[in-house]
Amino acid sequence: MSILSRFLSLTLSLTPIAASGTVRAVGIQGEIRNFSAWEASNGAGKTLVLLTNLAQGKIVGLGTLEGPRFNLTVPQSFKPDLHPLGACPGVISNPSEPNTYTAEQLMLFSAEHNTVVLIMQADRLYEPTRRSQWLYSDRIATVKGRCTGLNTYYDLTLRAGWNAVMTVSESGRFSVKNASLSLPYWVSTKPLTPARTLFPKIFGSR
Repeated sequence: MSILSRFLSLTLSLTPIAASGTVRAVGIQGEIRNFSAWEASNGAGKTLVLLTNLAQGKIVGLGTLEGPRFNLTVPQSFKPDLHPLGACPGVISNPSEPNTYTAEQLMLFSAEHNTVVLIMQADRLYEPTRRSQWLYSDRIATVKGRCTGLNTYYDLTLRAGWNAVMTVSESGRFSVKNASLSLPYWVSTKPLTPARTLFPKIFGSR
């Protein structure tokens, strides 16, 4: 059974934070600005929206596309593979370094056409200066400072659970900070097929 098949069996309901500090599920909503790029090749068939960690071949969250809009849920039952944040020297975490996990890639998947495209959340499609990703932290922490010898700056306030994180590229400066605005979503690649062959860990080979 593929990861996608197993993931479809999960209950995707939003769950509030319990008194014990249990991390809640998270819901993500968005609109794909250049939706026509997907519609032209896949028509009006059912489309799944996946939040993934491609390096590990894992589906983090799942939803459906309705026209250009989608709703996606990361279930409470998802257990991220945590590792120390490992920011560069010069950047300080307080009260201690968090263990984190990054869900770095959104994608659209059509089972009917066995096709996938990659999605990015950014201020614009070409040469974006602001991009957003989802970062899981196992604790409340601040991560601040300048990387030694680099023009890279961290200014993060993390909560326990999922955090929207934005990278900002400016002239002579690169920043990692909390997402302060909702960026649009873009289809960023041409249709990739056969999806099940290209991404077998996620979709399976059938």
